[in-house]
Amino acid sequence: MLTLKKLFVAGGTFLALIVLTNGQDNSLSKFPTPGPMPTIAPIGTPAPLPTLAPFPTPAALPSMPPAASPSPGQSQKSQPSASPTPLPDGSMPLPLPVMPTPIPLMNSQPVASPSPAGRATPMPDGSMPLPLPPMPTPIPLPDAQTLSEELNLPTPAQTSEPLAPGQETGRLKDSESMAMKQKMAQADFLKSLDKLIAQQRNPAVADMTLEDAERIALKQNPTILNAAQQIRFTQGQVVTVRAQAIPQLNLASSYNQQGMNLANNGRGGGTITIPNPNGKPIVIQSGGGETQNKTWNIQLTASQLIYDGGAVISGIRSAIAGENSAFFSLRASIDSIIAQVKTNFFQVVLNRALIVAQEQSVTLLQQQLKDQQNRYEAGTVPRFNVLQAEVALANAKPPLIQAQNAYRISLYTLVKLLGMDYPRGHPSEVPFNIVGQLAYNPRKIDTDQSIRVAVARNPSLKAQRQLILSQAANVNAQFAGYLPTISATAGHEFTNNLSSMNLSDSLDDWFFGATGSWAIWDGLATAGKVQQAKAQLQQASINYDNSVRQIILDVQQAISNLQQAKETIDSQEASVVQGMEALRLAQERLDAGAGTQLDVLNAQVSLLQSQTFVLQARYDYISALAQYDQALSLDTQYQDSFADPLTPSQAKKFSKLNEPGKPQPPLPRALRAGDPIKPILDPNAKPEKPSKKSPKPTPTPKAKPTPKPKTS
Repeated sequence: MLTLKKLFVAGGTFLALIVLTNGQDNSLSKFPTPGPMPTIAPIGTPAPLPTLAPFPTPAALPSMPPAASPSPGQSQKSQPSASPTPLPDGSMPLPLPVMPTPIPLMNSQPVASPSPAGRATPMPDGSMPLPLPPMPTPIPLPDAQTLSEELNLPTPAQTSEPLAPGQETGRLKDSESMAMKQKMAQADFLKSLDKLIAQQRNPAVADMTLEDAERIALKQNPTILNAAQQIRFTQGQVVTVRAQAIPQLNLASSYNQQGMNLANNGRGGGTITIPNPNGKPIVIQSGGGETQNKTWNIQLTASQLIYDGGAVISGIRSAIAGENSAFFSLRASIDSIIAQVKTNFFQVVLNRALIVAQEQSVTLLQQQLKDQQNRYEAGTVPRFNVLQAEVALANAKPPLIQAQNAYRISLYTLVKLLGMDYPRGHPSEVPFNIVGQLAYNPRKIDTDQSIRVAVARNPSLKAQRQLILSQAANVNAQFAGYLPTISATAGHEFTNNLSSMNLSDSLDDWFFGATGSWAIWDGLATAGKVQQAKAQLQQASINYDNSVRQIILDVQQAISNLQQAKETIDSQEASVVQGMEALRLAQERLDAGAGTQLDVLNAQVSLLQSQTFVLQARYDYISALAQYDQALSLDTQYQDSFADPLTPSQAKKFSKLNEPGKPQPPLPRALRAGDPIKPILDPNAKPEKPSKKSPKPTPTPKAKPTPKPKTS
C-alpha cells in the first residue's frame, strides 16, 4: 500500500535529483558553521528508470529508497545502479525523465570545489556541474569602542534618578526633611519678595500695616462717616416727634399803625365829660374827636396736646426704633469696611507676591535661553531649542505685565477705600508703603455654632429688626387718624388802651381755651394711609426673613471657602517643593544630554502654577476669614475707636446697643410666631400661637377628585 510517508520520500528524492542536476548544493545531512563553502559531495548514481507503464492506483506506489549521504571528509564514488523494485501488481515503476544538460555561464571558469580527490564529481550524464560564483569579500566594520574614539563624543554624566516612587517617598512627606525643604523654598521666595519690596519702597511716605489701615479707615472712610451722620439725623427725628407731646410755650408780639381816615372810618368827633366826685372828671371823645391809630400787643401762649389717638406716642416709638437702627447700621458699616480693608490690603500683598513669582519664571527662562544659545553656537543642540526658549520667554512676559498692573490698581483702590488724599502736587504717588505678608493661621470653626452666633450678633439683622418695630409703630400712628384730637391753650396778653391817645397806657389779662377736631369723613384718606403702613410692615418682615437666610448663607459660604483654601494650601505646599526638585532634575538631564528642553519648560510651568496656587489659596483663606468675621461681627475691639466722629453720649449708646450678650428686642405680637431666629437660637423653645392679627398663610389648593367615567 502507498502511504503518505512513502510519497514524501519519493518527492524528496525527486527534488534532490533536480537540485543535483542544476549543480546546486544539497548537503541536507548537515548544516556546517558559516565560513568557506564546503565541497559538494558526490551523490551515488541513481538506478536506471524502467520503461513507462500504465500508472496504477496511487496507493500502490512503493517508497523510494533515500540516497546515501556521503560521510564528511570522504569522497563518494558512483555506485552501480540496482534493479528497480517491482510494484505489488508486478509492473515496473515509471522511469525518471532525462535531465537536460545545463548551459555553462559566459566567461566563467570552473572552480573546483575543495575535496580530498581535488576534482568535482561529474553529473550522472557525464557532464561537470557548474562552479559556484565567488563570494564577495565583506568590508570589516569598526566596533563601538573604535567608532566612539573616532567621533570623540563626550561621555554623558550618569546620575541616579529613581523612575518610580519607593518607600522613601512616603516617609519623606511626613518627615522633617520635607518640612525643611518647604521652609527653604519659602525662604528663597521670601528673599526675592523682600528684595522687590525694598526696590518699590518710597522713602518719602510712611509704612502702613493692616492695623494702621483699619485705624485710618475708621476715621476717614466716607461710608462710616455717612453712617455716623445718619445717627445724628435719626436723633433729630426723635426730638422732632417727641416735641409734639411736650407743652408748647409761645411768645408773640405785634405793632400796627394806620391812617386817621381808616382809624375814624368817617365818623365825627365830640367830647363827653363825666364828673368824678373823687377827683378829675373823665373826658371821652366821640364822633369827630381824635382817634388812636397805633396799637401794640404782647401775648404769651402755652399749648398742650391732650389726646390724638396715640399718634404722637407711636411716632416717638417709631423714631426711637429708627435711631437704634442707625446705630446698628453704623456697626454693620464698620464690619463691612473692616472686611473690605482686609481684603484689599492683602490683595496688594498677593499681587506683589505674584510679581515675584512671575519674575522668577522670566529670570529662569532668560537663563535657559542664554544656555541654549551657547549650546547652539557650540553645535550641540539644534536651532529649534533656541526658538522654543525664545517663545517660552515671550509667553512669560504678559503675565508679569498683568501682575504689575494689578498691583498698581490694587494700591489705588486701597487709597480710595481708606479715604486718604494724595500728596500735594503728586496725584499719582501712593501715600503709604504696604508692610505685610500672606500669613496662614488656620482656625478651627464649628458651623452650627457659627450660625447661631451670626444670627444673634449680626448688626444688619438687628437694624432690620428695629425697622420692623418702626413700621409697626407707624401702623398705629396712621390708625390714630380715625380718632379725635383735643388740645388746650392758655396765656397772658398785654395791649395798649385804644381809648387813650397815650400809647403807653396798657391793658393786660389772662385767657384760656380748648380746641378739638374729629375727621368724621375724610374720603378714606386715613384708610389708605393705614393700608400703606401695613404693607410696609409686611415688606420689612419679609426682608428680615430673607436677610436671616442670607446671613446663614454667608456663614456657610465663608466656612466652605475656608475649607477649600485650607485644602488647597495643604496640597500645594508640598507640590512646590516637588516642582522645584522636578525642575532641577529636568535641568540636569538636559545638561547631561538625557533629557529635552520641553521637559524643563513643563517643569517650570508646573512649578509656577504650584506657587501661584499657594499664594492664591492663602489670599482666599484670608478673604474668607474676613467674610466670616463680618458675618459674625467678631471685631468688637473697634468700638473703642469712636470717640470721633461720634459724641461721647453717642459712643456710649453705640457700645451699649452692640454688646455681644445683649438679646434682641421681641418682634411685634403679630409677627412673633414667625420669628425666624427663635428656632435657631433656642431649638427647645415651644412655638408661640399665631395672633389673630398675624397674616394667615396662603392655603394650599386641594386637588379636585377625578370623576369616575360613566359606565353604560
